[in-house]
Amino acid sequence: MRAFLAAVAMFQALITGDCLLCEQCFTTGTAQCSGIFKQCSPDVTHCVKGIENSTLGSEVTLTAFKDCLDPSHKATCGRKSSLKTSVLSLIISRTCCDSDFCNGGDIQVPAVDEIPNGYKCEDCFTSQSADTCTEAAEVQCTGEHNTCLSFTGTGSRPGEGVYHYTVKGCVTQDYCQLFYLVGTQTYTYDLQCSPAKKL
Repeated sequence: MRAFLAAVAMFQALITGDCLLCEQCFTTGTAQCSGIFKQCSPDVTHCVKGIENSTLGSEVTLTAFKDCLDPSHKATCGRKSSLKTSVLSLIISRTCCDSDFCNGGDIQVPAVDEIPNGYKCEDCFTSQSADTCTEAAEVQCTGEHNTCLSFTGTGSRPGEGVYHYTVKGCVTQDYCQLFYLVGTQTYTYDLQCSPAKKL
């Protein structure tokens, strides 16, 4: 069946022009997905595939995705952006390629680096109200986290309702510049990054 769909997509590309063909799928609850091949819009130059790992306490939610890459998100290619608080971690990795059908196959799940790196940030996670966290707390940064994040706004984790979140923690250096979530959705929010403090 997949071979038939690929043949149909190739035939359509021959008829309609020289647009890129990428696999398209989106699945929550698993590290892999497969779907149909889609003809991208003429301005698209890359296909993308990746995974979002949202862990709250002991609850792990994976979202796998493949699609045509929005040209405005090209800076996210080959990058892993991640967030860590004492209760929440969020890791998103993407790989991109620039030929027809190139984003097929398995999605690589990135390793999580839990080794402390000598930095710290304020620590906060609440979805109970619009108020910021009242208790002063800190979290030790790990891996490539050398930047502090402050997020206040509305959003929803995969399969959950919309809440008002206040989040503070450690993030990768370019997290604010590359802020583009897939499974987790954000709506109105204020997002700020600043250098982490040395322990």
